[in-house]
Amino acid sequence: MNTVEKKELHDLKISGSGTSGGGKFDAVKISGSGKIAGDIDCHELKISGSGTISGGVKAGYIKTSGSSTIKGDTKAETITTSGSSKYDGSVMAAEMNTSGSSKVLKDLIFKTFKVSGSCKVGGKIQGGSIKASGSLRVEKDCEVETFSSSGSVHIEGLLNADRIQIEINHESSIKEIGGETISVKHHNSNGLIKQVVNFFLQKEDYLFSELIEGDEVCLENTKAKLVRGKNVVIGENCDIDTVEYSGSLDVKQDSRIGEKVKI
Repeated sequence: MNTVEKKELHDLKISGSGTSGGGKFDAVKISGSGKIAGDIDCHELKISGSGTISGGVKAGYIKTSGSSTIKGDTKAETITTSGSSKYDGSVMAAEMNTSGSSKVLKDLIFKTFKVSGSCKVGGKIQGGSIKASGSLRVEKDCEVETFSSSGSVHIEGLLNADRIQIEINHESSIKEIGGETISVKHHNSNGLIKQVVNFFLQKEDYLFSELIEGDEVCLENTKAKLVRGKNVVIGENCDIDTVEYSGSLDVKQDSRIGEKVKI
């Protein structure tokens, strides 16, 4: 939108319980229980109450600290979530930050994505960088430039990135991993509460994977069927069925490898 268009736009505010139609706005603010029937195109969307938008959203900035549902596709420069957000369509953003709970039913595309809360994606992920310190669950593939995780991550498809750094604090699972440099390290936390929770939930601080393939691979607390790489380091607490390597292989004594194959 240019400057002339911006001057002609008005704000939409719902502070109680109300319903509005869609359209073009400067700022849209919902602090009560509001519903918007249709698509909206705005510079700023803020939801601090309970908001439902039946169409799609195009916005410069989206901030939700309450409970929000967007039923169409969402496109924005920046999305910040500290409440609970549900996107029934796909989401495209330059920057997305989630410290609350976000659920994207279709694809998620971004330049940067930070998760310190929880996020579930029903489609695929494509983007630049991910930094996840909370809970991330992806039902399809995840293709990014860099991937960093220190929380709980579950990817049912392929994780593909140039640089992958995973710190194991909780049980995690990724079906297949591919990258140039892959590092899986265990964060040594011996807290009593965590030990009790893991015991009752029958969970372990491991990364479970069918295939891990990269140029430089260094693993700890990993259980995998096949690890393939140029230079491979199998650190502590690993259980690997087969390791295929073309350069070097270093294995710690307390880890198990079923078969070693030099290729």
